[in-house]
Amino acid sequence: MDSTQRIKQFINNAFPEWTKVNFSDIEEGIDFKENLSELYRIDNDEIILISYTNISITGSDRPKPQLRVFLDEYKKPFDFAKKHQLRYYLFSIFTKDDEMARGLNNFNPKEFIISIETNLDSEGSRRDLRSIYDYANEKIGNRKFLKCSRNDYKADINQASFIYIGTPDNPYKEMFNNFINIFDSRPYLNSSTSSYNLSTSAVSLDDISISNNPYLRALKTKPFLLLAGISGTGKSRKVKELAYMTCPITSDLADDPTSPGNYCLIEVKPNWHDSTELLGYYSNLSGKYDITPFMKFVYKATRNSNIPFFVCLDEMNLAPVEQYFAEYLSVLETRVLKNGKIESAELLKKELFENYPTHKGDNPLYEGTELEVFNHIRENGLRLPENLFIVGTVNMDDTTHQFSRKVIDRAFTIEMNGDKLPSMFEAEDTLVYPETAIPLNALKPEYVQASDALQSINISPFRELVIENVPTHLNSINEILKDTPFKVSFRVQNELVLYLSTLINEHNPQSNDEVKSLIEEATLVILLEKILPRVQGDEKLLGDTLEDLKEHVETNFNVCKENATYKEVVEKLRQMDQRLKSTYFANFF
Repeated sequence: MDSTQRIKQFINNAFPEWTKVNFSDIEEGIDFKENLSELYRIDNDEIILISYTNISITGSDRPKPQLRVFLDEYKKPFDFAKKHQLRYYLFSIFTKDDEMARGLNNFNPKEFIISIETNLDSEGSRRDLRSIYDYANEKIGNRKFLKCSRNDYKADINQASFIYIGTPDNPYKEMFNNFINIFDSRPYLNSSTSSYNLSTSAVSLDDISISNNPYLRALKTKPFLLLAGISGTGKSRKVKELAYMTCPITSDLADDPTSPGNYCLIEVKPNWHDSTELLGYYSNLSGKYDITPFMKFVYKATRNSNIPFFVCLDEMNLAPVEQYFAEYLSVLETRVLKNGKIESAELLKKELFENYPTHKGDNPLYEGTELEVFNHIRENGLRLPENLFIVGTVNMDDTTHQFSRKVIDRAFTIEMNGDKLPSMFEAEDTLVYPETAIPLNALKPEYVQASDALQSINISPFRELVIENVPTHLNSINEILKDTPFKVSFRVQNELVLYLSTLINEHNPQSNDEVKSLIEEATLVILLEKILPRVQGDEKLLGDTLEDLKEHVETNFNVCKENATYKEVVEKLRQMDQRLKSTYFANFF
């Protein structure tokens, strides 16, 4: 049985719920071999394209034989996947004897699939994959799943993974299923001639790009963001822009020209003093549980797990946030990483819904979407899906409430104060769907705990450097804040490391000096977006704190002095200190 037959047999046996889709259902007259490529409709109704190949292992006298994949046949299905915006997988299995792979420790080639996405846009007839082999020899050990990124090897390969599938007699379904759910192999985003393009949108390239973007970086660290500023600066619009830019035009969510289906605007009211407006309540009068728009949207995000979903809580602080949002704030801190997926505790427990009736006499109490949501919560509870992002807009005036430190501690805060007024004339005042949507991986946090991030492939070579420098920076800031209630602790340090891991993945530093520079930048971001929003008070409380913080930044962050974040931090500290001296009270907002 060759590699192609073995993988097809494994998929058919392990995933009978997957259904094959005819190529003609998508496009007539394809010009590649259907027996080497197949379309599957998988669990979430998404269609993926899988191609199969055999790997040639050469150089049997070498301790690390070369792997060669012949790719001419796979250029056309790759282009098909790119054209129709499908995830694409190229699978193979080692088919030679174990001794041919003796360079890999604890590795039985008959039991592993290799998945490879190569840069097929500029591919020749074959690809030498020796670098994957070298990497696996160093890293795989006894692990049964390995995901690599492009920075881990130098053969110009976007992604490669080893996936344990067991033996024909004992197939191992879970690992393969996790791989399909995690591995976001999209040739229309990753290939060299299909770079991300925002030219069809009115969104500013400076504001919404996959890298070097404060909004995406903050959300990639934690899915709770506050946008603060004076009224009319486009805070809620920014959230809507993010939703447009992440909503695939090919999906059912893009059927409304006025608002994408992955966006939900919730206007906060001043009379909200508990969570019933968001999480509903059981009414004795009607005999049913009131299903809210927020509950429906969370369920919708759960059903579309590959697309980012955005809740915009407009004028979030018109009511006390820690009262109506208490459940979310608590559950947000329960998130854990399991098998590559972030899971949380329940916002609403399923046991609560087991006692609620579904009928009143012979009449059903719930229909349509409400019935789907009710049944889902009864079976699973209502949890925070990893593709859900909450963004609150914040104005500070005499009609709003101050934020408690419980809220500030759990969010990143970005100011939008309308100081770029000419920019509104630089693009059409429209919001449109892009040709290529920003993928979920550009926003979804990869880790929840600093310990996980420190073990990641890109950051692990600098692990000791990070462990030494991050606490040093925070301790220096805490020393200045020691006589105030604004000192920070483990949560902020955890999120500093998570933010740093995002910077390291973006910049791929090669030296300790480069990493130290990124540590400085991450610390400045945490100071600006996590620590300073906590700081408020009069001269008696603050004293020289703000002036000392400004002097500390100017003295100890020399590497970042030309960095925009450095300038923003220094200016914010100057403004806050000036406000303290002129009005005898200072705050961030």
